[in-house]
Amino acid sequence: MLILRSPVFIACCLLFVLHQLLQKGMGVSMPFLDAYLDSFLAMPILLTLLVVERRLLFKRGNHYRLTALEAVVATSFIILISELVFPAFSSRFTADWRDVVAYSAGALLFMLTTNRFGVV
Repeated sequence: MLILRSPVFIACCLLFVLHQLLQKGMGVSMPFLDAYLDSFLAMPILLTLLVVERRLLFKRGNHYRLTALEAVVATSFIILISELVFPAFSSRFTADWRDVVAYSAGALLFMLTTNRFGVV
C-alpha cells in the first residue's frame, strides 16, 4: 500500500524513533521536543494507519481518503483520551493545552499532505 510510503508518514515514523532513542536510550534532553514532538508526530502516523485500516478492513479501495470530519473526530478522540482521561486516572500523565495544539497541528499536516494528495 503506497500510503505507507508517503514521505510525511516515513519522516514522522523516523523522527519518532530517533527522538525516542535519543531521549530514552541515550538520555539526551531537549525540553521543547520532549514535551511536544511525540504529540505532533502522533496524528500523521495514527491518521495514516486509520486510512490503511479503512482500506483493508472496510474495503474502501486504494483511493479512499479521510474526510475532514473523520480526521477531526479521530484527533478529538486522541486529545480527549490523552489530555483528560489519562491524567484523571494516573499522576504519570499531565494535561497540557499545548499538546492539544501539537496534536491539531499534526492532524493538519496529515490533511494538507498525505491525505490531500491521495497517496495510494
